[in-house]
Amino acid sequence: MEAKRENENNFGDRVTWIQLLIQVNVSLTIWCFYYIVGLSIGSPTVIIPQLIKETNSTVVMGDKLYPWITSICGYVSVCWVFILTLISHFFGRKKIMFVISVCSFGASTLVYFSRNPTHVFFSQMMYAVPGAGQMTVYAMILTEYSSTKYRGIFLALKSASFFWGIWTANAIGILSHYKYIGLLSMICSSYCCINVFFMPESPYWLALNGKYDECTKAQQFLKGKGEKATKELEDLINLQMETRSKNDQISSRQHYISHYVNIVQQPEIYKPILLCILVFLVYHISGKVVCAVYAIEIMKDITDTESTAHIGVLILDGFSVLGMYIGCGVSKYVKRRTMLLVPSIVGTTFLLIMSLYLYLVKLRTIPDNSYIIITLLVGYSLAICCGPAIMSTSICGELFPVKARSFTICCTAAIACLLYGTIIKISPLMFVAFDIHGTFLFFGISSVICIILTCKYLPETKDKSIYEIASQFNNKDQS
Repeated sequence: MEAKRENENNFGDRVTWIQLLIQVNVSLTIWCFYYIVGLSIGSPTVIIPQLIKETNSTVVMGDKLYPWITSICGYVSVCWVFILTLISHFFGRKKIMFVISVCSFGASTLVYFSRNPTHVFFSQMMYAVPGAGQMTVYAMILTEYSSTKYRGIFLALKSASFFWGIWTANAIGILSHYKYIGLLSMICSSYCCINVFFMPESPYWLALNGKYDECTKAQQFLKGKGEKATKELEDLINLQMETRSKNDQISSRQHYISHYVNIVQQPEIYKPILLCILVFLVYHISGKVVCAVYAIEIMKDITDTESTAHIGVLILDGFSVLGMYIGCGVSKYVKRRTMLLVPSIVGTTFLLIMSLYLYLVKLRTIPDNSYIIITLLVGYSLAICCGPAIMSTSICGELFPVKARSFTICCTAAIACLLYGTIIKISPLMFVAFDIHGTFLFFGISSVICIILTCKYLPETKDKSIYEIASQFNNKDQS
């Protein structure tokens, strides 16, 4: 009976190969945006050393500037979170991707022609636009455009593209001139800009604006006429009609503000926001992004020579990407909670072991061995990239409710960007104050707390439509 029911569900969610290709085409654009963000995150750590050598200077605008170059993207992204969310809400998903493509191309051009750290600083400010898209519209677009059957793998692969970008930036910076990072990013931005013109508009945005006939055509064009796709369409239109009828009653600015104050107090709104923040915390507080941004500095500190550090960075980046693809393959068969929590626990264990090992090395209790620490870092990278690195934005993209979707994404993304920028900014200070072993210990203990909270409160989202996920937080539905 179970096998028969599973076959019926698969049949109801079946899409043709043309519809699958359309969904893959949309996903390729989003994956390319993530790749560009990865290039921007990985570029400062290799550009700054090259600029120091080219200018024959040992100090580049003071030691305090480097943390700002690496973190400014996160802080500026907070402003762009609101701008991109508004553009996405009022003008549609296609137009927002076009805006991101143009800004990304401009930032990439500045990297290609940069000749001093100031140029790098302003290019990172411009990269805040695609960076903010990573926290707002990318996961939302993938969720809205893809069928539930393929949504998990599409969402998982986006994070692999992000770390491919970091690996590529490090490889180019170590083996060649940094300007080729900008050139590659320009090519990717151009591809995204062209590809946007061939994409349909999001059915969710069309329904939100009362274009129900166009919504039906777009939904069937993307996902077919199967039982699940039809039910998703009916739920979507019914909910948006109800939402529009309520919004029509909001006339004054005061009523508009009070309307959103009331929305935040509803469990189906504030619960997903809090859970999304918690899921982002699980990833960011694991320290993986910090290790990616300051990879060369960390490896130089814990290895003997600069060449060993460079090799170690490329090895870690390679295993990070490998972990992503392992996670992508497993995510199709394993529940979301399991994919997030189990690798997080394994990664945190490696993090705490590394902290203890480095502390014992500092006390000269055990001899220093570069191969041991690289092996521990590889295990840590594999675990984090297999789980929270690919599942954080994927789960959040599914948790964002249909009701007040743009508002929820905006709040969550702004907090996530502040969190990212702050962690990247204070990490060099932590390295100085607590050394690497103390910083790893802080990330490890914080991760344990976040994992416990996530294990207690996060619901399962696998193989559920956005409407079904949202209904889990509604007290009326639960009763």
